[in-house]
Amino acid sequence: MPYIERTTRAGKTIEVERYFTSRYKKQGIKRGDKVKPTKEEQKKVNTRQAERKLRILMNANYGYGDYHVVLDYIRVKGEEPRSREQMRQDINVFLRELRKEYKKAGQELKYIHVMEIGEKGARHHHLVINQIDTKILQQCWYKAYEGHNRVKVFPLDDSGNYAKLASYFIKYTDKHRTKEDGALQGKRWNCSKNLVRPEPEIKIISNREYFKAEPKAIKGYYVDKDSVSSGQHSPEYYGYGYLRYTLVKLE
Repeated sequence: MPYIERTTRAGKTIEVERYFTSRYKKQGIKRGDKVKPTKEEQKKVNTRQAERKLRILMNANYGYGDYHVVLDYIRVKGEEPRSREQMRQDINVFLRELRKEYKKAGQELKYIHVMEIGEKGARHHHLVINQIDTKILQQCWYKAYEGHNRVKVFPLDDSGNYAKLASYFIKYTDKHRTKEDGALQGKRWNCSKNLVRPEPEIKIISNREYFKAEPKAIKGYYVDKDSVSSGQHSPEYYGYGYLRYTLVKLE
């Protein structure tokens, strides 16, 4: 039975997916009984797909020395917390001022942004941005948020694999997409239009070749063990078998 191999190169990573589909179903090959996912299964599928897209976007556009930035709000006793609309206005001002500063420095701002309201009501903005003087980040947040400048900056490591950070971002978007609360943002995340968006390479592997069910490193790369996922019956792959893993470039 032929199968699909989808390979996506993003920065220092290569994502590999191998899977069977009903499109290339061969007589005698059976799939799992459950093809149509339940509501909960579909939610998990959507989350995995969103993580994959964001992970690839981060890996393709950011690297060592770029930043994960957290913009904090000051909680004052007796004052109403920042509303969703105010938070959206604040980030719009911050990004507008930040673009100006990047332009002055001869750079172009590249960002990914999500908003968060914590369990106890604390408000935050999370961003991934390309490197710039951290003082500038404080100055821009000071203009956006009424004279406050509490900014946390976490430089990205040199691995080039930011899967955990992407998962961390998606966790908050999932939490804020319930019908009761409403989404903080129209999309799971917002990002600048100038980001590189890698296109996958698709191959149809003929039925003369066996399905490679184990991840294999190639020269110059290692397999990220945390990324390996496989199964026989998955609603994400129409009930057929699959294998997913990420290769990361060796220094």
